[in-house]
Amino acid sequence: MWMIRAMLLVLLGTFVGVDFFLLRRREKYSNIVENRAINITIVAAHLIVTYALVALPPAAGRNARPGWLQSRAVCIGFAAAGAALVCAGIGLSLLALRQRRAVGLQGAPDGLITSHAYRYFRHPIYTGILWTSLGLALLTRNLDGLMVFPLLFVAYLTLMLLEERRDVGVTFAGQYQVYRQTTRMLGPVWLWTAILVAIILIAVSAWI
Repeated sequence: MWMIRAMLLVLLGTFVGVDFFLLRRREKYSNIVENRAINITIVAAHLIVTYALVALPPAAGRNARPGWLQSRAVCIGFAAAGAALVCAGIGLSLLALRQRRAVGLQGAPDGLITSHAYRYFRHPIYTGILWTSLGLALLTRNLDGLMVFPLLFVAYLTLMLLEERRDVGVTFAGQYQVYRQTTRMLGPVWLWTAILVAIILIAVSAWI
């Protein structure tokens, strides 16, 4: 399964490269960038690869989980935390998508959005995808999925930075600089800290 995961990571990296290429040449390839059907296809491919990376069975099989992942406390804790993250992630992404009224690399018709979900997250859709991915790994108690999540995080962080530097950060220039100073890329630090602490405490409970 690690060979498949490696191939999926390469594919995800290719997607990021294609996005970067199109963003740098937005005007030249506007017929592609602004095409809704193409963007939906690209986003769907992104999501399939992303969720497959964390949800594919572990290399040793699901029945070969380490002992701590089989403890009752961890089973219940990871199931609860995973379900909460999946629901929150999907909800946040859909809320932001509805507010943005654009898919993928399409430009938002209302310009720079800084209200509602975007008031707390500069990239609420990507944040939702990351929460959902982490939640799936926890729900399935997938150690391989948890191990690959940091790489997934870096891939999406790279994509967010590219979009800011090559797209919205250029299009809205000064306005976006002010927005960056008041709103964090992935939301409040305390929220991510709480998620990380909760996961660690649940994992540690296996030895208590």
